[in-house]
Amino acid sequence: MALSDDLKDYIEKNSDTKTSISEKHGVVVIGETHAPMGPPDKAAIRTNSSVRLVQELLSDPKYRYFGSEYFYNAGPVRYAVRRFLRDNTLPPQYDPATDAGLADMEKAKRLFVNRYVGILDHIRRQPVYVLSIGSSVGDSPARDVRLAQHFFEEARDRKLNQSVPGILLVGLFHAAKTPMEDWSTTRMILDKHSYQCVSVCKLTDYVPDSGTADDVVVSVDTPLDDIKPKDMIRLTSLVSKSPITFPTDRKWGTEPSPFRKVTLGHAKSSVAEQFEYVVLEKAA
Repeated sequence: MALSDDLKDYIEKNSDTKTSISEKHGVVVIGETHAPMGPPDKAAIRTNSSVRLVQELLSDPKYRYFGSEYFYNAGPVRYAVRRFLRDNTLPPQYDPATDAGLADMEKAKRLFVNRYVGILDHIRRQPVYVLSIGSSVGDSPARDVRLAQHFFEEARDRKLNQSVPGILLVGLFHAAKTPMEDWSTTRMILDKHSYQCVSVCKLTDYVPDSGTADDVVVSVDTPLDDIKPKDMIRLTSLVSKSPITFPTDRKWGTEPSPFRKVTLGHAKSSVAEQFEYVVLEKAA
């Protein structure tokens, strides 16, 4: 069979409509492709699917905290999150027509707190600790280090040790258990500090106006600097319903998982090497 047929068969045999993590773990690290800065648009599926998944996981009372890359560790965003949890008050929605001149942190407050209000509202009704792990440090080795550092500080302040289960929402590159770039990811840093992590790769069917669809995989044999359209397999095209969740590295009959044979196209490591689970969700 073609590789796409193998992937489709594996998903059909191993997927579920619910996210059930069988591995013993302390931290579920959800990796997403971020929605672009700005008002809600057709990329809203990226945010909506993350909110839905986090709400689903938080319904399990074993999880005691939620941390997010969007909740900055200091400044206006942190204060706005705290205010909403305290008295149900949201900042104004971001309006590009009038707010373009605002400071970046003020824009972030209006964008991120309103985008993730579904999670915060869930936490108001079923309280867990909120860990503000976000950082203004740009994409670099320092960003992964800073996200991990903020997590350790927030957990220590609340006396949460490695045995207390919780959930983190970060960018896809930060959640991988093998490097996407030439440095350790946030997940890898947590592993080194004795946190037992499980990473979830959350993919949608969104296609940017310029760029590659969110859910594309390619064979590990494909040169990453020369990926052609014929090399691309869209995972959401292989499923008839969504959302679904499946483990990446279960046996497939007598064969190993075909997700050992594909990569997301950012690094040579396979999907099975980088994430324990994949969640697929379509906009419609």
